[in-house]
Formats: sequence, structure tokens, C-alpha cells
Amino acid sequence: MTREIRELGAIPAHIKKVVGWEAIAWHTAQWWRFHWEITELVTVTSARLQQDGWHDWLLWTQAGAEAQPDGQASKQPVIDMLTADNGELLTFALVTARKN
Repeated sequence: MTREIRELGAIPAHIKKVVGWEAIAWHTAQWWRFHWEITELVTVTSARLQQDGWHDWLLWTQAGAEAQPDGQASKQPVIDMLTADNGELLTFALVTARKN
């Protein structure tokens, strides 16, 4: 996520429609950095968002849809969610750390 759900005040409709309340488990890279560092088990060396991660997710979902018996139908909700979001909120957090 590019922003925390709590900052938004609610789960955006295009995300809630597909994953419901489970979207509260999706977080920014900085959220992950804090939660990893607070354990004192690791030193975070990098915490960033994947540039155009939403688009990679979309391409992967579309490619997987081709192998489905029903074609794209089972993957359409995710495709619609990613297309509606267009990179505004959805991406991947990339976090690396060294064990202390």
C-alpha cells in the first residue's frame, strides 16, 4: 500500500469489494520497517515501495487467468480492482534486513 488504511479512514470501495476487511493487513513499507525494527531482531537495510508494483501484479494476474479453465472470469475481480486503483494505493512493500 502507498498509504495506510487508517489514514484513509476506510477501506476504499474498489479494494473492499474484492478482499473485504482483509485489506487491513496490507501496509506501507514504512509500517513494515517500524514493526521489524521494534523487535530488535533485525536491522532494516531498505524499506521501499516497488515502482509500478500494481502493474506487475496486474500482468501476473492476467497471465494466470489464461491458464484458468474459466479463462479470465475467476481473476476478473482482481483485474478490476487493480485497474480501478491504477497505482494510487496498491503496490508491494520491499523490505530487507540483517539479523542482529
